[in-house]
Amino acid sequence: MKAHPRFEELLNELLDLHEAKGDDYANPEDILANLRECETLGFPGWVGVVVRICDKVSRIRTLTSKSLNGESRAVLDESIIDTLKDLSSYGLLAIILFEEWERKQSLGWATNEEEGEVED
Repeated sequence: MKAHPRFEELLNELLDLHEAKGDDYANPEDILANLRECETLGFPGWVGVVVRICDKVSRIRTLTSKSLNGESRAVLDESIIDTLKDLSSYGLLAIILFEEWERKQSLGWATNEEEGEVED
């Protein structure tokens, strides 16, 4: 069974979004550098992404309520669809960072909270 054509289109849109945001937020050495910033505070990167997911869920809740009640949005440049795309991307990024974290845990690596670097 093939995937729904729109599903494939959306995956390609998410890839384009990921690449564009990577240009704005990350650096060439580490495309996920901005998501790893919370490691300097002693939290794994995937935890920081989960917080961002919670923010997006809160936004969807508000946008949904306003939409169903016929209220206008204060921020017009981010729709429910934009927020859902962000949420989808964050889910995938959380998986990537969680898998990296699990791999480091299995190898017995620790996070150096002062330097924000991983050492063995």
